[in-house]
Amino acid sequence: MKPFQGLAMQLRFSSAARNRAFSKAMRRIRPDFLPLLEAFQAVKLEHPIHESILVIITDDRPAQYFEEIENSDGYFQVLAGCTLRGGDEELVADIFEILRNTTRLCPFATPDQAAFEALFQRMRPLIVTN
Repeated sequence: MKPFQGLAMQLRFSSAARNRAFSKAMRRIRPDFLPLLEAFQAVKLEHPIHESILVIITDDRPAQYFEEIENSDGYFQVLAGCTLRGGDEELVADIFEILRNTTRLCPFATPDQAAFEALFQRMRPLIVTN
């Protein structure tokens, strides 16, 4: 796979909900993540390897379910399970950790991995309020 030099890497997530309440909750909390998604795209990578990280979050799998989905189109893609275990604050915390764990799983070079980990540490207090 050729590197994606000069491109900003994006972090995107969507939900595949079976439960209507989960779907509504995901729509409600999505704006909470806009600062993280924008900051993620602003990170300057030393060794870009993907165009984007795509995360599909579903209530159709257990909360600890996490599977990398093979993708040869320049994306790092995962399917992650999640449940409604409380209110929106708990869901925001769970989604934040899913996004962070996805970034940790992505095979970045060490400097790029460190840059994203620093980003998540910096953004956590702004996104996760509980």
